[in-house]
Amino acid sequence: MSKTPQPTHKVIKFFLVVFILFSFYLGYEVFFPHSIPNQRAQLIIAKGDSLQKTARKLSNAQIISNPRLFVILARLMGKDTRITAGMYILTKPMSLMDLVNRLSNGKPDEISLTILEGWNFRQLRNYLASESQITHLTESMTESQIRERLKISAPSMEGLIYPSTYFVAPNQSDLEFMQNGYKLLQAKLAKTWQAKNERIAYKNSYELLILASLIQKETNDSADMTQISTVFNNRLRIKMRLQDDPAVFYGLGNRPTITRTDFAIDTPYNTYLHSGLPPTPICMPSQVALDAAAQPGVESNLLYFVAIGKGKTKFSSSFNEHSEAVNKYLKKTTTTAKTAP
Repeated sequence: MSKTPQPTHKVIKFFLVVFILFSFYLGYEVFFPHSIPNQRAQLIIAKGDSLQKTARKLSNAQIISNPRLFVILARLMGKDTRITAGMYILTKPMSLMDLVNRLSNGKPDEISLTILEGWNFRQLRNYLASESQITHLTESMTESQIRERLKISAPSMEGLIYPSTYFVAPNQSDLEFMQNGYKLLQAKLAKTWQAKNERIAYKNSYELLILASLIQKETNDSADMTQISTVFNNRLRIKMRLQDDPAVFYGLGNRPTITRTDFAIDTPYNTYLHSGLPPTPICMPSQVALDAAAQPGVESNLLYFVAIGKGKTKFSSSFNEHSEAVNKYLKKTTTTAKTAP
C-alpha cells in the first residue's frame, strides 16, 4: 500500500522551486546583458547623489527594472561609495554587474563640476585644484596671467564665471573650463542687461554684475533680492554710500573675524568710506541676483535694510524707522545693520 506524500515534502518542493526560479531571476538580472532603451541613454550623476538616488535615476530611465537589487549588488561588490559623478552615455547592452562596474570605474564620459553661487574666484580655484580628473594649467598662474590667456579686459576675474553645473571631458584643462564659464556668464549678462528697467542707476552691464554680487552676498531670498536692489539703486541715485558689509569683508580678504574697528580700514571695497560701487564684483552671482540688479522695484523711498533672521530682511524708508528695526531685531541676531552715514 503506497504512502500519501507528507505535507512537509510538498513544502520543501515548493521552496526548492521558488529558490531555483529566484536564482534564475537573479542570474538573469545580474549577469545577463539588457538592452538600453532606444539604443542610447544619457545618465547624469551629480555630486552628492546617493546610491539610492542613482538607482532611481536608472529606473526612471528604464535602464534597470529593480533599483533595490542595484543598491544591494553595489554594496555586495563594495562599490557603493565609488559611484563617480559625471555624465554617462550608455549604448551597449549591459548586465547589472556591468553597470555597477561602469559607474564606479572613475571614468565617466563627462565629469560633473558644480560651481556654487556666492563663491569668489579664490574658492573657485581651490575647487578646481581639488579635482583630480582635469588637467591643471593655472596652478602656477597669477590671476592677471589667467585674464591675459583668456583675453579678458575686466580688471579682475571676480564674478566672471557663471555659477552652474558643467560637464567636461576627462583631462579637459581648468583654463578651458574657465573660458567656458566666462562665455556663459557673458551670454547670461548680455541677456539680463537687455531686460533691465529704467530704474537702474548704473551705466553698463559690468556695473550691474558688481551690484548683483553684492545682492548675492546679502540674501538668498529672491523677493528680498529685488528689494535690496531697490535700496542700493536708490542710494546710488542720490549719491548715498552703499555701506555694504560683504564688500568691506571682501576688501579685508574675507577674514574669519571682523571687528567694528576694521570698518575704518580704507580699501577700495570699503563702501562706508567710498561712494558708488566697488571696483569689481565680490563673488559669482546667481541668475536671480542678476535679474534683481537689472529690475529694481518702484519704491523710491526705501533706503535701509537689516537682516532679521531666518533669511528674511526688514526694509525701511527713514532712519528713525530703521533704527527701531535695528533695536528690535539686533537683540535677536548678530547681523550688522545698514546704517546711515
